[in-house]
Amino acid sequence: MNFDRVAKIYTILEKVVFGNQLQWARTCQLDKIRGRQRILLIGEGRGRLFTELIKTNTGAIITLVESSEAMLSEIKNSIPSYNLSNHNFINLSFEDFKSFHKYDAVCTCFFWDCFEIKKIKSGLRKMHKMMESDAVWLNSDFAINPQTSVFYTYLHKVMIRFLYHFFKVNCEIEANKLQDILLLVEDSGFRLQSRRWHPTLPISSEFFVSK
Repeated sequence: MNFDRVAKIYTILEKVVFGNQLQWARTCQLDKIRGRQRILLIGEGRGRLFTELIKTNTGAIITLVESSEAMLSEIKNSIPSYNLSNHNFINLSFEDFKSFHKYDAVCTCFFWDCFEIKKIKSGLRKMHKMMESDAVWLNSDFAINPQTSVFYTYLHKVMIRFLYHFFKVNCEIEANKLQDILLLVEDSGFRLQSRRWHPTLPISSEFFVSK
């Protein structure tokens, strides 16, 4: 996968298509990781969650793992240097990332939808091994609410199909369809605590604890 091609326009593209609703998904349960001190962000993109975390979790050490060098450059160029000095920026795919530290919180935002089932499952197991026994995981991603109306279900499927086509062509993502993360976490060491759905878009936010 290569997100370098869309790094400079990613935030603009996001706002044009979704307004501020993806940011809603990133932050609507952010209070649940307040006070966490060693946080891992995986596949952070342009850093919109990172920007909020350095406000809400003052003093935390944040490790940001992002495979796109251009995305990391955009983050560093958009945030004052004094807010960057205590944090770690790793230009690697999560698959290649290794850590000698354990984290008390992990965040993944619109990340797992890029992968096929096998890699999601292995990635979740790897992520769990990097977490403290009482750690938490905050995830946001595209998802279709099974309780939504027939009209919205159809509309959401069309929207997601378009997104996969766009990112397949421009970023060479490997996935061809959306997976529900809840169906893949059972054997990975996590238990769902809460899930929030966007009222009109195929977006959800999940909060998990390590079990």
